[in-house]
Amino acid sequence: MCSALQQLPDKHKQILLIDSHQENQSRLKSILEQHPLYQLTRCNDHVEALLILQQSSIDFILLSCNNSPLPCSTIIADLHKFRPNTPIIALSPHITEEQGQKLLTANATDFLSYETLNTEILLRTLRHAELTIKQSTEIQLLRHSDTLAPVGNRQFFYLTLLYKLNSLIQQGRQLALITVDLDHFRKFNTRYGFSAGDEVVLELGKRIQSSVSNDAMVARIGNDEFAIILDLPGTAPLLDTVKSLLGKLINTLKSSYTHSQSQTQIDCSIGAVLAPEHGSEVDLLTKRASMARMQAKQIHGCSYSIYRPGMELTSDKTVGLESEIMTALRAEQFVLFYQPRVDLHSGKIVGAEALIRWQHPTRGMIMPSDFIPLCEQNGLIVPIGYWTIRQAGLHLKELKEAGIHIDRLGVNLSFRQFKDDMLVDTIKRIIKQEDIDTSVLEFELTESAIFNDENHVRECLDSLAEEGITFSLDDFGTGYSSFSLLHKLPINALKIDRSFVSHLNESSEAEEIVRSIISLAHNMKLTVVAEGVETREQLDFLIQDNCDQIQGYFYSPPVSFSDFKRMLPKPE
Repeated sequence: MCSALQQLPDKHKQILLIDSHQENQSRLKSILEQHPLYQLTRCNDHVEALLILQQSSIDFILLSCNNSPLPCSTIIADLHKFRPNTPIIALSPHITEEQGQKLLTANATDFLSYETLNTEILLRTLRHAELTIKQSTEIQLLRHSDTLAPVGNRQFFYLTLLYKLNSLIQQGRQLALITVDLDHFRKFNTRYGFSAGDEVVLELGKRIQSSVSNDAMVARIGNDEFAIILDLPGTAPLLDTVKSLLGKLINTLKSSYTHSQSQTQIDCSIGAVLAPEHGSEVDLLTKRASMARMQAKQIHGCSYSIYRPGMELTSDKTVGLESEIMTALRAEQFVLFYQPRVDLHSGKIVGAEALIRWQHPTRGMIMPSDFIPLCEQNGLIVPIGYWTIRQAGLHLKELKEAGIHIDRLGVNLSFRQFKDDMLVDTIKRIIKQEDIDTSVLEFELTESAIFNDENHVRECLDSLAEEGITFSLDDFGTGYSSFSLLHKLPINALKIDRSFVSHLNESSEAEEIVRSIISLAHNMKLTVVAEGVETREQLDFLIQDNCDQIQGYFYSPPVSFSDFKRMLPKPE
């Protein structure tokens, strides 16, 4: 059997002795000088020790219990909070077994009496303490590790965040809390099974872990939700660092996931909050990170949002609306408003865009920006979309029966509606039931809808085009349009996004973009419509550069159907 003298450490071990008695310091120094792999640092009290622990790497703490007016157990508890994984060995001229057990309860790793202290006992105790801490650390690691992904678990996350926040101000540091989850993961599990879901979550955890630095903490805090704690010095550019990490995460997470020998594109949403800027309490920061992540879900594709003051107000504004949406649909609380489209060559109204409003019985008129994002998230945009098509068709029929003609009536189709396998069949059934004039009906698509699933969208549009329906591409210029797709898809019109129109006569870049879109549309034999026209100067620019049609407040805001009907020329 090897003796303690033979079991020497394989690298230098730093020992901190806390003892004001010169005799005890000299005694331990003489013992350890025989074994130079142990290096001793001495101090007089635990306050001085805390300063040393902040600045130096210490492997063992030897604490003399007759060194302070404070109880030894209190000092041990303080040291343990500061350095929980460093062995603390209590020393005293004489320690009874009962006293020793109290010290162990206070998180001492072991205890020794100066009366019996010699070289072999000290080395054996150091070796035993090292093994004890190692085993304890391994147990804690297992206790705090996630069962699926190679990251920490929920308990580890909360303990780590609490610990870092408690020392945030004192140590002059700052941190970012970032939460990540997958969009519509429940539906993925329903479609492919939980085993496939586990494969995706495991891959998600690995990707997140590979994207962060070694000193960042990653944990899984929900089924498909992960958290990252980024801890930085107070002088570091926290916001820039967070934005850089978020960009890296987006690039890493946007790739498709392999599962059960298949591949699926799954979007993610990321929310970030900064401390102490946005708060320094665990519950407050986690709530605000979730708010930011929910905000990111309103953007199609892998996206992120950083918390900003006022998000609570936006959230409170929509509290309770989600549960009322289906009731509103059944109770016919939704109404369609119409914003006229004006031909710039004739100056006449040639069409309109149908825009939904919610006439709430107690809250009054609710604008689409306050409830459509909720509908996008929970899938209710699908039945609401069908209601909109049916209602627009009924209004078209009413115009036709009154002898009033328009060229186009635009209805928006959301990217979420294309996820409904029955989209084409349902629209065809509505057309047949309501006898809708499809030569006037135009579906307005966003670029995100087209790029969500190119092949599926193309098949849907081709099938609907056979019914005589036309299509326009909305918000053109703000996304990632592929000109080859414009050739392949039955697109009849491009709508210039209002963000470009609003800067006409103010920004040469905006003017050049608008000219380019008009030229592109005409070269491809497409009608071009400018949205958001509000001033005479914008109108004059569009007339001069041969834009075909406009819609915007300069001519008319969205109006009720009865008002829109009165705006149209009466039949002769």
